[in-house]
Formats: sequence, structure tokens, C-alpha cells
Amino acid sequence: MENQNIAFTLGVGVLAALALFVLFYKVLKRPGKLASLLTFLVVQTIYLPIAVLHWASLDVFAIHFAFFTMAAVLPGIIVGNKRGAAGESGRFHWGPGIMIGFFMILVIVDSTIITLANSGASADFIARFLPAPRQDIAQRQREYRQNQEAQTPPQQKGGQVVSAFPGTVSNDYQKKYTQYNNYIAQLRTQRERGWQVADGWLEKPQPNKVSMFRIHVTDKAGQAVTGGQVQVSFLRPSAKALDVTVELPEAAPGFYGQALALPASGAWDIAMTIKRGDDIHEVKGGTWIGEQR
Repeated sequence: MENQNIAFTLGVGVLAALALFVLFYKVLKRPGKLASLLTFLVVQTIYLPIAVLHWASLDVFAIHFAFFTMAAVLPGIIVGNKRGAAGESGRFHWGPGIMIGFFMILVIVDSTIITLANSGASADFIARFLPAPRQDIAQRQREYRQNQEAQTPPQQKGGQVVSAFPGTVSNDYQKKYTQYNNYIAQLRTQRERGWQVADGWLEKPQPNKVSMFRIHVTDKAGQAVTGGQVQVSFLRPSAKALDVTVELPEAAPGFYGQALALPASGAWDIAMTIKRGDDIHEVKGGTWIGEQR
């Protein structure tokens, strides 16, 4: 269930609940309140085991439980209100209508928020509804280089390269706060080791087009770091479902590369881990796919 669109699963569940209510009330001729109760019991009996077996998060569970309950109870309220008012005017009262409208708006807003929180926003959604970023990738790279200038020697890059590896990873995406001390010790060891990472794309990368990504790893003396295992993750801040992680085999002494394609244009973060024996070296970077705006 965590991989399904929340608006879709909510819609299917609500429609199923309404269909069950019609079955109990119209076909089986049960009273409105009893039809609502039976609908609630059937829907939740089906949903609860599915939610447990395919657990996503508490907020996802809560919104499904609430709206499936609402879909079962509201028809009973409407039917009871309609019968009570039939002797007076026979018209549908505005109160239940307001409740239905309110809950429908709530469904749309809540499902959108939870979907964005769990899956991120697509490039089209960002371009349409969000303001343009304040900094482009070139400015970010300049700031990276300025921040690391005292520690990192200048990197030699060709004109085609549009990626940068400014320094050590300052915020690992997987580490917990309880591991902070170990991380600081690792960071100190890494700085003393002095490995440097250069290069990147060998040609200007385009979305969904295979291009060679190759890095050059050297030690503090400028000698090639050979025999390493390199894993690189391309992270999409706005849509984590697009994240790509690959292994870079060693093609020549100190050179590690792989042909790959990224699925969307724009800015990507890079998190890289280089292992050789007991040595673990982590670097961060950034790259831009497609034409810069």
C-alpha cells in the first residue's frame, strides 16, 4: 500500500463503502443506521489486515481509516435526515451537504500532502506550483569550492564536465543522530587521509540518455587510489523515487566509471562512498542534467 497513490486508494475505498451502503440499504432493505454499521464493519474488516500487512506510516493509516469510516457513516446520516425532513418539505438539508463538501476538500488536501511527503514532487509539479530556485547549480558549485578552498586543492576539469565534488559528506542521508560521534571521528580520519575526487561526466548529460560518468581518485600525494570499491548515489531532492545508485568499476588505475542515464533534468545531489580495505571515504557533490535555465 505504501507504493500506491493515496488519492487512488482513498477513492477506491470510499466508492466501495458507498456501494456497500447502497447494497444494504436499497437492495437488502436494512435501516439507514444499520446499513451504515454493517458497511463500516465490512470495510474495516477488509482494510485493517491489508494496512497491517502493507504498513506505510501512521498518517497514511489514519487518513484511510477516517475517510472509510466517514464514507460508511455519512450516508446513514443523510438518509436519516432526509426521512426526518420528508414530512416538512421533502428537501435535502444543507447541513449534510456542507459536511460532504468539507470532507471531500479534506480528502484532496490531505492525500496531496501525504503523497508529496512520501514520494516527493514531480518536475512538472515543481515547475507549475513552486517558485524557481534561488540558486542555480553553477552558483552552488562556486559556493562549494569557496567553502572548501582552504582544504581542497584546485580540481582539474574539462569544459564538458558539469559535476562537482567539493568535499567530505557533512550530512549523511542514512546516519542517525546517535551515531554523530562516530561520524565526527570518521570525518577527521578522512580529512587526514586526503583523498581527492575529480572529473565526473565525460559529456554533457541529458535526461534519459546514457552518458559516461567517471571519477579520478588520488591520494594526498597525487598518486592514483587503486583497488577501490566505489558506490555513487544520484539523489533527487524533490522526488526520492527517482534516486539512482550504481557501482563504478575501476577502468584504469584510479579511474572508476559507469555509463548511466538519469530520468529527469535539473539539479541532482551526489553522495559517493569509496572503500579500499578498511578505508572508507565519503564525498558529496552536485550535478546538473540537461540545459541550465
